[in-house]
Amino acid sequence: MKLSTVRLGHGRTAAARLQKKHCVVLPYPDVGALIASGEDWRGRAAEEAGERHRLDDISYAPLITRPSKIVRVGPNYAARVRETGTSFPTVPVFSVRQGGQGVAGARDAICLPAEGRNVDWGVELGLVIGCRTRGVSARTALRHVAGYTVVNGVVARSDSGSAPAAGLFTDVTLVGPAMVTTDDVPMGGRGLTMSCVIDGRVRQKANTSQLIFDVATVIAHVSTVITLLPGDLITMGRPAGCGTVREPEVLLYPGVDMVTEIKGVGELRNSVVRSCPQ
Repeated sequence: MKLSTVRLGHGRTAAARLQKKHCVVLPYPDVGALIASGEDWRGRAAEEAGERHRLDDISYAPLITRPSKIVRVGPNYAARVRETGTSFPTVPVFSVRQGGQGVAGARDAICLPAEGRNVDWGVELGLVIGCRTRGVSARTALRHVAGYTVVNGVVARSDSGSAPAAGLFTDVTLVGPAMVTTDDVPMGGRGLTMSCVIDGRVRQKANTSQLIFDVATVIAHVSTVITLLPGDLITMGRPAGCGTVREPEVLLYPGVDMVTEIKGVGELRNSVVRSCPQ
């Protein structure tokens, strides 16, 4: 089953079940609210009927409009570790972003500041937590996953290549267009081909089977440190190809189109602009 969050106009959003040519609107403001509504959320998502919209006519909102937290893992691919020159991790390295600010949808513009265009970016497998998770083992961790989605975290810095704390201008997490439930994805999200194409040129291509730490290991480790809640998002790390902070492989600039895809999960299509309407 594929679930999305769609824009209904006048600032309203709703969770929706995607079908071949249309979507069915569900009575929840986003997919996160659906998941948090109770243990039987899958059954209700599959059965509830609502207004229908043609897929060609909908606008995708961020999958989870305000996640309570986003957990970012990385580096988590051996080639990326070598690319950045960092030490090979012995346990999953992660950071936590609280409050759910800075998420955007599958077709939203990427807004760069006038001050700079040196940008971190990259395709990542995203997983959505399905229930309260604390201190679980790797053996049971996958039971806590609601589904998988496509993520591209875009961070613009100063042209001098300043570190995030010194030079952060724009930080947006592109998420969507859908969450595919675990019954329609290989166990643990393994074996999925992922890519990022910029202006028609493949800049990243990898497979989730190349992860250093798999989904179950990451959830188990993270849950020893923090409590994960329904609708929380974990991003599993970028593969090689997006360069380093000081030597970026690709500079994004207005007019560039970026296509971020994970086969069987979904595709983000975002264009870079200099500024966005307030």
